[in-house]
Amino acid sequence: MSTDVFEDRILYPLEHTSKRYYALLVIFLLGTVLFLIAWAYQLNAGVWAVTGIGDWGISGGVPWGLYIGGFVWWVGLAHGGIAISAAVRVIDIDRFAPIARVSEVLTVLALSMAAFNIVLSMGRPDRIFNTILWWPATVHHSPLAWDIAVITLYLVLSLTYLCLSLRAEIAAFRDRLPTVFSPLYSVLTIGYSRSEDEKIEQILWWLAVAILALVPLLSGGVVPWLFSLIAAQPAWYGSAAGAAMLTESLTSALAGVIIITAIFRFAYDWGDVIEDRIFRDLATVLAFLALATIWFTMHDILTGVYTAPTNIGALTGAMLELPFFWLAVAGLVVSVVALFLMIGWPDRFFSIPALVAISAILSVTILNKKVMFIVEGLMFPTAPPLTNLYPSGSYSPTLLEWWLFIGTIVLVGLGFLVATKVIPMVELDPEEVN
Repeated sequence: MSTDVFEDRILYPLEHTSKRYYALLVIFLLGTVLFLIAWAYQLNAGVWAVTGIGDWGISGGVPWGLYIGGFVWWVGLAHGGIAISAAVRVIDIDRFAPIARVSEVLTVLALSMAAFNIVLSMGRPDRIFNTILWWPATVHHSPLAWDIAVITLYLVLSLTYLCLSLRAEIAAFRDRLPTVFSPLYSVLTIGYSRSEDEKIEQILWWLAVAILALVPLLSGGVVPWLFSLIAAQPAWYGSAAGAAMLTESLTSALAGVIIITAIFRFAYDWGDVIEDRIFRDLATVLAFLALATIWFTMHDILTGVYTAPTNIGALTGAMLELPFFWLAVAGLVVSVVALFLMIGWPDRFFSIPALVAISAILSVTILNKKVMFIVEGLMFPTAPPLTNLYPSGSYSPTLLEWWLFIGTIVLVGLGFLVATKVIPMVELDPEEVN
């Protein structure tokens, strides 16, 4: 494919709008309106009226549920998404370049939804500002204070990375981009000159290195440490907790990138831009990540049922009786078997729709595990003072709670629809552009 034809293909979504795009936009806008109605109800009635759970200082039992489980899930998606893009730049894997921009946009949107899930769990947006205002005083004991710090750090890094990578492309194709977004393009290209391209590329490379270093530190370190340090909750601590959470994060992130990339490829007929071999390579990586997730799950079960401390044994026993746990196990096993069949016999078993279906199963499975991780630990406090303060509780998400969480997925879909009309969704080579 010549450079001109390639650029025309990538810029097509910015220059043309199909009826199918408008239909999708209406659907996602309607979903957003329903989400806002549900959120307004929660703001008016309170978190307890919607979820049936209180907060740490009032009711105890199970004060965190789907919202915090969703927060961990979104954070994992974000960390894995930007790690994929950073790896493409640092290791110079050109064949994965077409999925880098999708991963970067996914990271920004996922981090935003992670923050929004904290807002949903805290009940009122102004409590976020209180947490920021009192951060120096609460950081010693508040997991949410650290959550906000981690999200802010990664959002700044991710937005900087995305904006810098766009400067040369926007400057070169300014006359072909939608004029309605001209003020935004003017801000993104302030002071731009072609002489900066080499320096920007060096800055992006070092940013990518920093991001790759921070992914295991945050997704496999700070986030699991926040739970581990509340050591009165069984299943929230353990020597393998960080590695397990990092593996699950990368699994759900790669699954998300596969789903969104496949949608773009189908919507804009980009079969020659995002080739089959990219999906085959992604399927191989996803297979081993899912296999590692099964290994960590087996580790939890074996250490939880064999001469485990009393409450850890009780938690593991209760978890083994949950249908949701066996749904997670089934999702992992079916996915791993299907993925290795695709790897071993691609001509017979590999197809992009099948890979998307497996990726969707893995995404839901990881979300299921995250919510069980949060809730099950809270149901069995093991040591004072939490056992004295909080009685054992139970939890099941309400329909309105589910809709609010699903609404965050709708917002990400709407975000991608908007991004498609603002920036090229496949990165163009600045040297070829100029």
